[in-house]
Amino acid sequence: MTAVADTRLLLELEFPADEESRDRVRALFRNELASRLIAPSVVLSEFMKVAGGRMGESAARARIGQFKERGMRVVPIDEGHALEAGRLMLSSRGAPVADALIASFVVAGEAEYVVTDDPHFRELGARSKWF
Repeated sequence: MTAVADTRLLLELEFPADEESRDRVRALFRNELASRLIAPSVVLSEFMKVAGGRMGESAARARIGQFKERGMRVVPIDEGHALEAGRLMLSSRGAPVADALIASFVVAGEAEYVVTDDPHFRELGARSKWF
């Protein structure tokens, strides 16, 4: 089944902590792409903020283009996702809005899990998977 990418996945691909992490996150990304990985549009905003600040806007945009060329599907945040995210934040008030929007895809049954090691997703009721 489809998984949903957290920004953490894309940032770890671009800025791995070490060689072992780099190899493991690349393998994870390849496997998830084979299962039709989706990335909510808010993930692009977060990636641009962090990666663009480190590598420049043009390079960050190019990297997003490469992720898409490899098969990552960008999906828009719609009214249903926004409302579901708001509902999730009622019970997990410390969770960031972007995390709730990403988790809404799992809670709504559009994805099986979020590819991340961020503990906010468990608090929001979304399964997660990491290397």
